[in-house]
Amino acid sequence: MVLLILGCLLPILTAQVYSQVNLYAERHGLLSGLVLRQAELANADMASILDATREVGILAAQFPEIQGGTPGCADRLTALRRGLAPYRFLAVVAPASGTVVCASAGAPLGLTESHGQWLDDMLAAHDLAIGPLVSEPDQDGGFVPIGVPVTGSGPNARPLLVVAALSTDWLARHLESGMVDHASPMARTALTVTDRKGAVIAQVPDPDPAAAKVLPDWLKPLVGRARQGVETLTDPDGHTLVAAFVPAAAAPAGVAVIDSLPLPAMTTDIDQAAFQDLLVIGGAAIVAVILAWVAGRRFIYRPTQALLQAARKWREGDLSARASISDAGSEFVALSQSFNAMAAGLQAREMERRLQSSFLEAQVAERTRELSETNNRLQVEIAGREKTETALHQAQKLQAVGQLAGGIAHDFNNMLATVLGNLELMERRVPQPGKPWTDSDAEKLQRLIERATGAVQRGGALTSRLLAFSRRQRLAARPTDINALLQELITLASSTLGRRVQVTAELHEALWPAMVDPSQVEAAILNLCLNARDAMPEGGRLTINTGNVTIEPFGTQPGSHGDLTPGHYVQVAISDTGVGMTPEVRARAFDPFFTTKGPGAGSGLGLSQVYGMARQSGGGVMIDSESGKGTCVTLYLPRAHATEAAVTEAPPDLALPTPGSPRELVLVVDDDSAVRQVTVEMARDLGCDVAQASGGEQAMAMVDQLPAPPKLILLDYAMPGMNGLQLARELRERGITAPIALVTGYAELLDADIAAGQLAGLLRKPFTIRELHALLAQLRAAANGTGASCLEPGLIEG
Repeated sequence: MVLLILGCLLPILTAQVYSQVNLYAERHGLLSGLVLRQAELANADMASILDATREVGILAAQFPEIQGGTPGCADRLTALRRGLAPYRFLAVVAPASGTVVCASAGAPLGLTESHGQWLDDMLAAHDLAIGPLVSEPDQDGGFVPIGVPVTGSGPNARPLLVVAALSTDWLARHLESGMVDHASPMARTALTVTDRKGAVIAQVPDPDPAAAKVLPDWLKPLVGRARQGVETLTDPDGHTLVAAFVPAAAAPAGVAVIDSLPLPAMTTDIDQAAFQDLLVIGGAAIVAVILAWVAGRRFIYRPTQALLQAARKWREGDLSARASISDAGSEFVALSQSFNAMAAGLQAREMERRLQSSFLEAQVAERTRELSETNNRLQVEIAGREKTETALHQAQKLQAVGQLAGGIAHDFNNMLATVLGNLELMERRVPQPGKPWTDSDAEKLQRLIERATGAVQRGGALTSRLLAFSRRQRLAARPTDINALLQELITLASSTLGRRVQVTAELHEALWPAMVDPSQVEAAILNLCLNARDAMPEGGRLTINTGNVTIEPFGTQPGSHGDLTPGHYVQVAISDTGVGMTPEVRARAFDPFFTTKGPGAGSGLGLSQVYGMARQSGGGVMIDSESGKGTCVTLYLPRAHATEAAVTEAPPDLALPTPGSPRELVLVVDDDSAVRQVTVEMARDLGCDVAQASGGEQAMAMVDQLPAPPKLILLDYAMPGMNGLQLARELRERGITAPIALVTGYAELLDADIAAGQLAGLLRKPFTIRELHALLAQLRAAANGTGASCLEPGLIEG
């Protein structure tokens, strides 16, 4: 009941508040308009004053004595000033020199010395300018200087600056006389005129007319507004006021007008009326609440309590409880009867629900047991399938390992047999005591050496192919002109392939440069040409095509390009008219050691090497073949983003040093004694002094014992304990600055490792004495500052 009465009073209170808000808004809008109108009138007065001042300046410039600066100039200004009450004095200043030409009576002595700053500002303005408020100690009030640049008439006219000192006393009286209304509350407005910087020019009312003043910081933002308006502000003391303003950007330029009115002065009568209304409404509310309390206890509270007690028992599960109300004719009697009937119905349905719940629980238990048994069977089947798949994967892995190991063992056994047989024959051919040595014996020994060397080189080529297939061989990629490379290769291939194979080249004239290792690409294309020759035992035609291909993203490029990433590629296609491939052979063409040739006719690494080179270079390779219709192998090489393709040139053949060459100390570290001894002997034959060590720890100890630091350092990569990169970092930390090169047969170096070791070269095993000589020359160039200081693509790689 209390809430009902308060709800009835709420619209009255809302209407009262709404009325008060409307009164506040209406009064605020009315007085804001009056304040803005007063600011606009004051701004118009200032515009009129400045226009009149401009006319005074123009008029003064017309007098010959003022224009010429003759002795009668001051008298003329004094006479002119007597008819102009607003101005305290007039003065004429020469803009070129900044000196006062003449001034009327009343002008302060030493005008340019005492007021040089604002006078300089006026001279620099080149237009009508208003100076700051100037206070004179011996004068009442102050003045505001206004500068008017003028030019007189006549042939000898010269530019002048007429300074009119506007009296602040006159300006204050003039602005006060133009106030809109002197009655309350407008009588409490404060009118302020300032310049662009917030310096006060005039203020009404002004408690201290003689003192120079600056606009408070909380009012200064109004001066810089883009257009005039009215804002409600709060001063630092917490007083709220309405401020109307005409900013300095409005006419007259450089003058801002602010008219402010305290907010309490606007709403005093409204606040008094609102207080009286609140007293009346509050008294009526108190009486209504008392009456509501008495009636509510009798007609609402007691019946409600009876219903609540019954509802509590129903919530606790006692549906047999009933609500009892004795007041006849009350609406609560009918309500209690309805609740009692609802409780009886809920009691009956609860009994039915319990019976159904017991039946459902029995069914759920049975179904859960069946699902558990099915899940257990599935788990057993899944475990068995996983074991079968694991065994199958392991069998496939062992098959691949066995195929790879068998192929490698077969090829290396052939090469080792060649090396061993030739070495034994060399041993038998060497001069024996008492046996004469002839030129024929020397030629036979030379042929044996060449055959052994060739077998070793084939072994190195086999490891190079294996590294290319596994993508662990370091490629020296650089921009390469594929057309130029193919033109040289076609000449070699034509004689190698034989006369039965007709070689045709269709080279794209505007072929992009490719970012590849030229030697690897050359070897891959030559391998493909040899495969094509073998596929045409009766002869045929071999065609080499080049072109530019762009792979668009999201499958927009027509045709299929496998798993190539979108980008620009140089395409090299080698096609033949041979026997072709069956689908089964084409599916295994890139497998290592897979070959369809007879025993001894191929290693099965040719196409796998091509595949490894293409993928490591960032491209790909595709095969299009059909049995009886020939084969087309297409290489996709990444485009080099360079202005010109780099021409692939063979490294210069360095001449071996002659006896008497200057010797330098070379440190050789290798854990394999046989390889170390060969490297040491080669370095000595090349004219070097050699210090050797079998490991990293021995090398570190030897460096400390040497009479002088080594000039060049050769390190094996794979050594027990400390490897070559770790040893290189240790040597750098000890201050060894000699160029360091790695000599290794297998290593995949990271850029971070190369940078940490500051490597200057890389030589792959097996290597020849000429390759070692080229590496030493490169290290000397690095030591002299004419070569690379760290490992880069294109360094020596055997």
